[in-house]
Amino acid sequence: MQSAPTHTQQESMEGQGNRTLLPIMCRFSPRMRTIFIVAVVVASLLAIFALWTMRQVVRIQTRASGINTAYQACQNAVDELQQTSDFLTGEARAFVAEGDRSHLYAYLTELQQTNRRGRAIDTLSEQATSKEAVDALKLARQYSDELAEVELYALRLNAEALDMDELPDVLAVIELTKEDEALSSANKTKRAHELLFGNDYQEKKLDIRDQVQECSVLLVETLRAELNENNERLMTMMTLVRVNVILIVVVLLLVIGACVFLLLWPMSMYEKNIRENDSLQPAGAQELRYMVDAYNDMYAKNEVRTESLSYEAHNDALTGLLNRGAFNNLLTEHREGSALLLVDVDLFKHFNDDYGHDMGDAILVEVAATLYGSFRSTDYVCRIGGDEFAVIMTRVNSSLKKEIGYKIEKIQAFLRDTSNGLPPTTISVGVAFGEVGCTDDGLFQDADKALYLVKQRGRDGYGFADEVDEA
Repeated sequence: MQSAPTHTQQESMEGQGNRTLLPIMCRFSPRMRTIFIVAVVVASLLAIFALWTMRQVVRIQTRASGINTAYQACQNAVDELQQTSDFLTGEARAFVAEGDRSHLYAYLTELQQTNRRGRAIDTLSEQATSKEAVDALKLARQYSDELAEVELYALRLNAEALDMDELPDVLAVIELTKEDEALSSANKTKRAHELLFGNDYQEKKLDIRDQVQECSVLLVETLRAELNENNERLMTMMTLVRVNVILIVVVLLLVIGACVFLLLWPMSMYEKNIRENDSLQPAGAQELRYMVDAYNDMYAKNEVRTESLSYEAHNDALTGLLNRGAFNNLLTEHREGSALLLVDVDLFKHFNDDYGHDMGDAILVEVAATLYGSFRSTDYVCRIGGDEFAVIMTRVNSSLKKEIGYKIEKIQAFLRDTSNGLPPTTISVGVAFGEVGCTDDGLFQDADKALYLVKQRGRDGYGFADEVDEA
């Protein structure tokens, strides 16, 4: 059963947690950190600016909607005021002319209850901001009240003429002049008709219309000026929005360019080099350069390791010559005009028995070095067995038998010399001419037969494959 963590372990785990919560950007290189910070700051400022401009655009659009609503309300108020005034005049005149009480009640209902004229004037008053518009509305309201007094007085006269039993309260409180009170019913109707159809009444209606029209013109001009100013602000904000969008695009392109230059482009080159099994050239961000250095270090070590493994796989550990595996591979290659020399150290077992294995190894090394130094760089010297060597000479043919024999004699003479501290050594060599790469191993067999013939003759010599046929 696992025990609970101790206080020290908890502190250790908390410390590790705090370390893992360090800002990732602190691990960036200075250049990447600068690009990251600048991009974040600029993007944040542009985002804040975009939000501010959009908020201003919304406010401007709301203001424009309010101006349009106010403009429409003024137009409706002017129309309603004119229609209401005409309606009241028409009802008052109809009552005086026809005596139909329904016109009186319609007039009073509109005047006292519906009161569209008063609401229209109030609407215009709410929108009036200039002194001229306010003064015009005051005159219009004054003229309207005076006109209403004339209309009510005429209605009271006509109601008296009709001898109405119960007068509405608004008419009952109106007192007629003594002259009008003394008039007969017909004259009271005539007097009411003069009041509603006379020039004074018509002029007052025209004055009301003029004042309302003047106020309407002033309001429209004011609203139009506000709307134009609002539109100019809107155009300014839209220009700022376009500039902000352009800046955002520029920042985005710069960030993309930095990513391409510092990350994507170097990584594409690295991918190509890796596919081609080549080392990497440092480029791009510091983080990538660090990775490149680490990769190149591993690549170099791997190359050394690969070369070491390849050398060990193809070279003899004692003499450094090509081993039997490499020799077999060479035999499969096609080379015209080749000569194969098979070399045996004579009575090599006696060296190990008489002088020890260390001396035997020294003799093998000496034979290998002598063979390697006696042939061309284009020839291949191999150790194919314990005391067996082979030499593949390239681009030669049987016409060079004499030269090859002379070279073997020099090698034998050098090995007999004991000045190097080694006992005299003799070798037997069998030579065959032909082409390596033959599938029937004919060249190797011919050289082996020649070597066998030399051993039969007493060793310490050399022979050619064609001598075997003659023998």
